[in-house]
Formats: sequence, C-alpha cells, structure tokens
Amino acid sequence: MIHDFLKFIFTSALSIFFKEYKVINKTDIPTEGPLIVVSNHPSTFMDPIIVSNLLKQDAHFIGKGTLFNSVFKNWFMRNIVKAIPIYRKQDNPEKMESNDAIFEKCFQFLEEKGTLIIFPEGTSINERKLQDVKTGTARIALGAEARNNFQLGVRILSVGINYSDAPSFRSDVWVNVEELIQVSDYQVAYQQDDRAAVNLLTDKIQKNLENNLIIADDEQEDEFIKNVEAIYKNEIVTHLNLDPKLHAFTLTKGIQEAVNHFEDLDNIWLEKLQEKVATYIRRLSNNNLEDRFLARNKKEEKNIFSDSILRLFFLVIGAPLYIYGLLTNYLPYNIPNRIAKTLTNEEEYIGPIKMTAGIFTFSVFYSLLVFLFQRFIAQGDWWWTVYFAASLPIAGFFALLYAQRYNNFMTHGRLIALFYQQPELVGELLQERKSIIKDLDWAKEQYLKNE
Repeated sequence: MIHDFLKFIFTSALSIFFKEYKVINKTDIPTEGPLIVVSNHPSTFMDPIIVSNLLKQDAHFIGKGTLFNSVFKNWFMRNIVKAIPIYRKQDNPEKMESNDAIFEKCFQFLEEKGTLIIFPEGTSINERKLQDVKTGTARIALGAEARNNFQLGVRILSVGINYSDAPSFRSDVWVNVEELIQVSDYQVAYQQDDRAAVNLLTDKIQKNLENNLIIADDEQEDEFIKNVEAIYKNEIVTHLNLDPKLHAFTLTKGIQEAVNHFEDLDNIWLEKLQEKVATYIRRLSNNNLEDRFLARNKKEEKNIFSDSILRLFFLVIGAPLYIYGLLTNYLPYNIPNRIAKTLTNEEEYIGPIKMTAGIFTFSVFYSLLVFLFQRFIAQGDWWWTVYFAASLPIAGFFALLYAQRYNNFMTHGRLIALFYQQPELVGELLQERKSIIKDLDWAKEQYLKNE
C-alpha cells in the first residue's frame, strides 16, 4: 500500500519536474512477466522512478549492496522500494557468497512471472555515455531459462533514458524503448558454451542500449553536440520537414552519429569546426548573448520593433501575477536547491534530491498557505479557499514563464544596444555564424549521401 502510494506521488512529480517527458514505443512494453527491464543509469534514484513509471505491473529492483548498509536503509529498500541487493566485490567482499542466494531468488521471481528492473552498468554517472554492461543480467536471464529447459519465456526490455540536463528543474527527458530480446533464442549457444552465451547476450543488451542513447566520447564532444544542436537544429527541421517535438531525440541522435562519422572520415576538419563553434559560443557568452537571437530571418528582423513592444507589454501586464507567484512559490522552489547543494556535489544525485525535497516542501508550504487563507481570510468560505489553492501552482508556473520572458527581453535588448554601440562586433558574430552554417550545410549533405 505504501509502495503504491509512493509510486503514484513520484510518477506524478515527473510531469511537474520535467518540461518535456516523452516515451517512444511505449506500446511495446509487456504488462506481465517473466520480464527483465534494463536501463542506463545517469541519475541515481530518478532512473528507477522513470523506469517503473513505464510499467503497469509491480517490479523489483536489483540494487548494489551499499544501498542496504543500515537498518533503516535495509528496511526501506526491501519493503518500500522492493529492491533486491547484489553485493559487489569492490563494495563488500565478505558478502559475495550471498549473491548465489540472490540469484536463486531472482530465478524464482521470474518463474512466478515477475518483473525485474536492472541497471547493468553497476553504477550511476551523469554523463552522456554508456559504461560497459556487466554480465549479471545475462546470467540471471539465461540461468532462469536453463533450469526450465528454455520454456520459461523470459524477455529482456532495453530502455534508454536521455536527459537534456538531469539536475535541472523543467529540463527534458526522452525515454526510448527497444524491441524485446527473447532469451530462449540463446538456447543453442548456451548449451554449447554457457559463458560464451552470457557474453553474447550481454553484448546484445549493450548494443540495444547504445542504439537508444545520445553518447559522447568526452565532455568536449558532448559540448560540441549541444552547441551544434542549438545552432543548427532549426535548419535540419526545415530541411527534413520534421516536427521538433516529435523528433527531438532523433535530431540529437543524428547529430551525434554525424559527429562520429566525421571523426572517422576527417578528424582534422572536425577539430577545426569544433574550435570555430567553441570560439563563436565563447564570444556570445562574453557578451551575454545567445545564438537564437542572431538566428532571425528577414521577416522577424522587420518585426523587431513591434516584437519588442509586445514583449514589454507582456512584462508590464503580467508583473502583478508574477509577484504573487514569486511570493507564494519562492521558498518551496528554492529550498530543494539548497538541500541538494548541501547534501551532495555529485550531479547524478542532485535531480532526484531536488524532486524528492520539492514534493515535501511544496506539499507543506501549500498546505500551510491554504490553512492560513481559510482561517484568516476566507473565514469559512470554502469556494474561495479552493480558488486560492488552485491559484498557487498556476501562479508558480507563470512566475517561471515570466522570468524566462524577462531574461529573453533583456538579452534581446542587449543585442539591440550592441548593434548600435558596436555594430562591427555584431557583424563579426553574424559572419562567424554564417560560416558555421555553411560548414554544417556541407557536412549534412555529405553525411546524408552516405546514409
């Protein structure tokens, strides 16, 4: 009962924490076991919430033994999270022998048509890459099938989780679901050489996950992919006639694959382009500008004055609601940020801590405000209390929108001021951007020819 309630709370929080929460191929997800769900693991406790949110059935997690290292943690992980511990040699060598019993429990669980969730990388790191998948998942799946003469019907579902910025509130997440792996397909290989079959299945899991993730070799390449996406995504959308919301992951994945293509084809040319893009982005940052404000087409340039007036009008008219939203949401919004920064410096923990703390702070703060309003202002008029309660989250989201529009207005104003004060600088930036677009146009044509 507590587990179901917490699942409802956390899955509801996902739609609030993330601006865009998109699942691809959700219809391919089985509603019963025996099933093993595997996923990458960039954001500690956020990933289990996202994966369990995909499933209609209850599932048990496989978690590293260090998460069970106190009486409370052990009780919480086993009874609330429904997790099963796996003890790794580097964490607790003396408990390694208990893994045989854990594997036995997993076999029995799958035989009872249960669903397991496993993060086969074995650790959580907030980077756009996939670490080597451990063999434990394949050993569990093949072991369960082998003791049932490969008639059990175990399937493996691969889920790729892609965050635009995992620690940040109102960022995006794309969840990609891959085709099912039928473990019985590995029967012959297992009967010939069980270890080779384990490695073969592990390689398949690795490949399935890689197909559904944005993967960068290092931070420099990751930054380059993000910059190209910011500068060139609208050009690709227009050229290929795509819906940017429906194809957000596909666009970024295509850019990543194109970068990998040119790394192999002409790495020197790619390094020069990376430097050109980095210099352009650095100059924008030094002048507190963003690329999207230099990417205006001729029609938008003609309407620049009227557009500025409309932006200013929105800011003036919306100011009272913004102030109301700020006063009623500032503390519950900022306290989770402070809590996360106090508890950890590791990015993979920041997002889930902020979301968990936010559930608590908003619930408590909103309840307190509603109580005070009912007691001292509405004085028994419940309809006014209901209106007030409904206004709190609406005003909070409007305050976020207002702050974003205000920042856009100020950036827009800086560009106009810079145009009059330093027209040569703006001209240089526009020429740099034009040169980058030309290079990317050429790269796009070359890449599409090889597709």
